[in-house]
Amino acid sequence: MKVDKDKIRFIVDIVDHCNLNCKGCGHFSPLALKSFLDTKTFENDLCRLNELLHGEIHSFELMGGEALLHPQLEEFIKITAKYVSGEKNLCTNGVLLSKLSDRIYKLCAETGTIICITMYPIDIDWTEINRKANIYGTKLYRIKSAGKSEKKWFKNPRDKNGNQNVEENFNMCFWKARCIVLERGRLSSCVVPFKAKFFQKYFKSNIFDTTEQNSIDIYKVKNIDEIVEFLNKPIPCCKYCLPNKEEQIEWDVSKREISEWI
Repeated sequence: MKVDKDKIRFIVDIVDHCNLNCKGCGHFSPLALKSFLDTKTFENDLCRLNELLHGEIHSFELMGGEALLHPQLEEFIKITAKYVSGEKNLCTNGVLLSKLSDRIYKLCAETGTIICITMYPIDIDWTEINRKANIYGTKLYRIKSAGKSEKKWFKNPRDKNGNQNVEENFNMCFWKARCIVLERGRLSSCVVPFKAKFFQKYFKSNIFDTTEQNSIDIYKVKNIDEIVEFLNKPIPCCKYCLPNKEEQIEWDVSKREISEWI
């Protein structure tokens, strides 16, 4: 699967930390300090993407960490609706949904923003969530996983020595064209180059390549074709991956042990 400029699915973490902190989190959220993306940076980046794609952003997802932790969540939903003509998703673990303000439910309905809930083996108040969604006509989408019916999860094993073939890994990668990550004016085909900095700082490690060679500056390119060409090529961080070798593990809250990630 390759990136198609007319069907790019962008994701952005508006917060890096989380209130659930799953073991082995792919965004390294259990290791992240509390931080919030500012709305000005976000709007500038979305405006630029909108310009590059001539007003046709196919799909955009607000993520985290846990996106509902952002105190300006309402503004992010509004800004997304302003620039994204296609699908708009707000991704959450569901923990805070029953207490989320009616105003947010109403805004999601008005802007066509779908609330996507990843199904973890945890108890959440579906009665209240469905009640609020039904009042305003808010669309909910449940992302099924092993965690829905049993306490199972997965681990993405890594080669800590970085000895893997980047081209082979990239070609085998399931995610390379499915989640294009936006972070402060840069795009990458993988979340690891942006988020592994939390792993490096916490464990005082140089595992993973987090250099700018893994991403492209959306303000320096002339057109979307330059971005697509970059996204369809391997990046240095690919050398640490073991694609399609996920291990099923018991879901749990992270103990912040290095073995959860490598």
